Amino acid sequence: MALPSPPVPIDAAAEAGQLADLFNSLSQALDDFRLADHTPPVPADQLARLKDKAQAMEDRAHFFTAQAIGETLQSVQPDLANIKAVTAQAKTQVTVLNDVSKVISIATSALSLGTAIAAGNPASIVAAAGALAQTLAA
Repeated sequence: MALPSPPVPIDAAAEAGQLADLFNSLSQALDDFRLADHTPPVPADQLARLKDKAQAMEDRAHFFTAQAIGETLQSVQPDLANIKAVTAQAKTQVTVLNDVSKVISIATSALSLGTAIAAGNPASIVAAAGALAQTLAA
């Protein structure tokens, strides 16, 4: 008799991100249904229930997104202090700068860091934090 194969480890951040996308899509589909023209018209109480369900679905999507980001941050834990430091430095510089082009550069670089974190790619997160640090130093 063959031994069962061990379970394949999952990427918790990726799985939570996929769930977030699915729940967000379902929320949007509920809203699209609710806002569509129906013959006969959908009673107001049922429209209200659909709106509540869509909002609850969106809330779940936000929860899964937070879970995915939490898992991602676990994977970059050794770099987390640096990520926080450069982000705080960016805020400090923005509050004292008068050069709009420099502020836009900082915002663009910080947004790239946020996008990398949301995407869940540890190598991109570290690279984006380094790019933000370079932008601040320039």
